[in-house]
Amino acid sequence: MLKKVTWEITPQRTALIIVDMQKIFCEPDGDLWVPSSRDVIAPIRELAATCRANGVQVIYLRHVVRGDGSDTGRFRDLYPHADAQFARANPAIEVIEELRPEAGDIVVDKLFYSGFHNTDLDAILRMKDIDTLMVCGTVTNVCCETTIRDGVHREYKMIALSDANAAMPYPDMGFGEVSALDVQRIALTAMAYEFGEVTTCADMTQRITAAEAD
Repeated sequence: MLKKVTWEITPQRTALIIVDMQKIFCEPDGDLWVPSSRDVIAPIRELAATCRANGVQVIYLRHVVRGDGSDTGRFRDLYPHADAQFARANPAIEVIEELRPEAGDIVVDKLFYSGFHNTDLDAILRMKDIDTLMVCGTVTNVCCETTIRDGVHREYKMIALSDANAAMPYPDMGFGEVSALDVQRIALTAMAYEFGEVTTCADMTQRITAAEAD
């Protein structure tokens, strides 16, 4: 297997970015339910615990809008019900109970796909002298990958967690249906070749604990 890069981990300069693990995506009654999101809860929870115990900052991204149509723009064109679905007052925008943020974690709200777009994420990371980002959550090829691409452009060392990113299937948009498995395989391959490192939560757990022990 080809691996183009493996970043050296310094826990105090590393952050875990948990993307959009919100009720709207991750609970069966959510308006934008992603079934595979349930499969990544346990790996994310376990890695987050390791991070908190070893000085790695845990940061949550949430997709949240005002709800009055003033800040949805092109996103509303693509998702006509976005103003109601992602409104700050809607309980469905909250992080699922299984991954509820803990003391010391940071929550960053975003208006679109990228965690960096019109947010203070970059300022937070630079203030904390963080240069390495592990990204997990939902969905792999949209908000997770867009955040990874934006992070690379800002010179962060980006890591996609292969067993903690959830993909979704796509209907036929003129090119045939695409399964969640194929989306996951192609997205992770592209990220590993073009944008950074792709590895597992178990690997990162081992590297974080080993680095902290040195």
